[in-house]
This record gives sequence, C-alpha cells and structure tokens, in this order.
Amino acid sequence: MLVIGTLGEWFWWDRLWLPGNLTWADLKDEDGLVYARPSHLYITLPYALIFLMVRYLFERLIATPLAASLGITEKTRHRVEHNTVLEQHFRTKSKNPGQADIDGLCKKCGWSSRQVERWFRRRRNQDRPGVLKKFREASWRMIFYLLAFIGGIIALYDKPWFYNVPEVWSDYPKQSMLDSQYWYYTVEMSFYLSLVLRITFDVKRKEGSPAPIFLKAA
Repeated sequence: MLVIGTLGEWFWWDRLWLPGNLTWADLKDEDGLVYARPSHLYITLPYALIFLMVRYLFERLIATPLAASLGITEKTRHRVEHNTVLEQHFRTKSKNPGQADIDGLCKKCGWSSRQVERWFRRRRNQDRPGVLKKFREASWRMIFYLLAFIGGIIALYDKPWFYNVPEVWSDYPKQSMLDSQYWYYTVEMSFYLSLVLRITFDVKRKEGSPAPIFLKAA
C-alpha cells in the first residue's frame, strides 16, 4: 500500500498538472464553486464498461437489423487449408512474404510457388473485417459523435466564451467547473476509454477518427 500511495503522490504531483503558482490545495470547493480534481477521473472506468455493454446491445439490436434492411450482409469466407509451416510463418514472421521466403516455404511444404502465394492471400483475407462489422462499428461511432455534438452545442450555446473566445481564459488558472462540463468530459473520456479497451477487436484504421467539440473547463 505504501508503494501505491507513493506512486499516486508522484503521478498527481502538482507540477505535472498545474501551473507553477497553483497547487491542488488551492482548488477547494467553496462558495458554490466546484473545481476539477484527479478523483473525477476514476468514474470513467465504470462508465467505460457501461459504454461497452450499450455498444454490444446497439450493434446487435439496432445496427445489425438496420444493416440487413439496407442489404448489407456478411459474406461467407472459406477458411484456408491448415498448414502448420505456413501458419507459423504468417503469425511470427510475415503476412506478406517475399519471393525468397516463398521459395523456402515451397521446399518445406512441397507446394508450388502459386499455391503458397494463394494460401497467404486467402489467409490475409480471412482476418480482414467484413462489411457488416465495419457498418456496426461505424454506426456506433456516428451515433455517439452526433449525440456528443448536439450535447456540446446545448451545453455551450448560452456560455459567454462560445461567442467571445478570450473568455476561455477568464480567471485562469483558477477556473471552476460547471455540471454540464463535468458530465460532457466524463462521457467523452469514458467513450474513448471504451475504445481503448476494444482496440484489439475493432477495425484497424490508417488515420484517426474525428472527435467532437470540447468544452471549456471553467
């Protein structure tokens, strides 16, 4: 416990998170003002798990029937013939071997170069996500970003900094936090944490997804 406490103190060290003239002790809730503090981050984990459950239900009860109504179906993919030598090379060395590797694999398997190349091509296609999976994931992200955008507009439209950007820095660095900002950031961080927990299962992308607008923490 002593080690955990020491690590916690180091991680939440004032100088890592706050300007030089401010400490956590300065951010005490008083006179109806509430300030952001590290403990507010802990709630994002259970909310992230809730997001995972909601996403599971959404993809199966809403996205999948919607995809079927649009004619989007999962194509049946035939699994490649099992070959221990090729499978080991595919998993540990390269999914797209060069000609020299193909020649070596041909000797080990007793297959022709064309057969080995076809096996690797089909094996790569076997692991690629189908259209239905992409549709379900894209639908989930679209719904969340749309709702987050609408929620952001509702939370911001009556704030002075929405129309006058310099107001963002008013009273900095000692800025209080509104309930709408707390919940917006909590929901946003919980959503992205749920994506991190699903990163090994989701469709791999070459570029990041756009994020909705963020609120001023003041």
